[in-house]
Amino acid sequence: MQSPPFDSAATQQAPEALRFEYVPRPGLFKITLINLVLNILTLSIYRFWGKTNVRKHIWSCIHINGEPLEYTGTAMELFKGFLFVFGLFIMPLVIINALLKLNYGNQSPIVFATNSLFGLFVYVMYGYAIYKARKYQLTRTLWRGIRGNLVGSAMTYSITYFGALLAKGASLGWATPVMNTVLHEQITNDMRFGDAAFKFKGRAGPLYPTYALCWFLVGVLSIFFIAWGVSLVAGNFEGLFEKTPSQKETLGILYGLAIIVLVVVVYFLLSPVVWSIYIAKEMRTFANYTRFDGAQFKLNATAGSIIWLTIGNVLILVFTLTFGWPFVQQRTFRYMAQRLELEGAIDIDRIQQSQAAIPTRGEGLADAFDVSAW
Repeated sequence: MQSPPFDSAATQQAPEALRFEYVPRPGLFKITLINLVLNILTLSIYRFWGKTNVRKHIWSCIHINGEPLEYTGTAMELFKGFLFVFGLFIMPLVIINALLKLNYGNQSPIVFATNSLFGLFVYVMYGYAIYKARKYQLTRTLWRGIRGNLVGSAMTYSITYFGALLAKGASLGWATPVMNTVLHEQITNDMRFGDAAFKFKGRAGPLYPTYALCWFLVGVLSIFFIAWGVSLVAGNFEGLFEKTPSQKETLGILYGLAIIVLVVVVYFLLSPVVWSIYIAKEMRTFANYTRFDGAQFKLNATAGSIIWLTIGNVLILVFTLTFGWPFVQQRTFRYMAQRLELEGAIDIDRIQQSQAAIPTRGEGLADAFDVSAW
């Protein structure tokens, strides 16, 4: 009997509706404990291996249509990136700064100018570090054997990022919705999964009513706490400038300082709660503006959930002296995976592996600037 002709179309699967979920698995506490011990013993050199192990664990918990993501980055790639940046930027700047101080003194205008230029360099290159770190992580993230990538210019993004910082400062924050939209559009439109592109298009206008509400609420909050702090400490610093303040005056000064610290702490705890209203709005809006292969993203982000996520993350960092950072990452990734949706079907079989170049070193500048790309 003659075999029927091969029909390639029959072997192709129909377009799929993608489902995101976070499937926890044990082992993160053990990884965190090992990271803590070995970071102390190696004076933090082990952090590259620790960071890689945490990512491998968390990535594998993120499932799309029941299949986990795979993180293929290595600790040696991160370490090589660190050595490259340390040798090319950090060490020369440290040596130059030390020589200038030795020859001209700490108060020299030359030393001040050098430090100012270094500070400017950090601000200008901060966006570059974010972009390169995101690119590295995407190229080391695989799903069904296909990896992600960023195909644009890191320097272009960095210049835009620096301009956004200047615009936000000059406008007392009012440029934030516009500049955040511009930055998100730039980096999202550069994103690829295989040879398929993400698309971002939308206006900042819908963000402004929520931003204005939060801006004025924080302003009122600031005025209230300043007035409250002044009223509470009034009279407690009368003996501050006396040569020998009495015991009562000394206690008054300490009491006043304690109140100032309390007021500042309470303010910086409440202010992010207010801004969570805007953050949730921005996250939902940006998700609505984002498409992949014609399907539109949706994100169920609410102010209450962002507040709960933020408070929990802060408490973890405070009570673990920052060594609980892997659990902060886990909570954040789980939040996104559980609330992210994609409306529409994707023809996965049509997507081919990207032929764009991938970096051979990892996140050196991001590590130096203490940048979290996600």
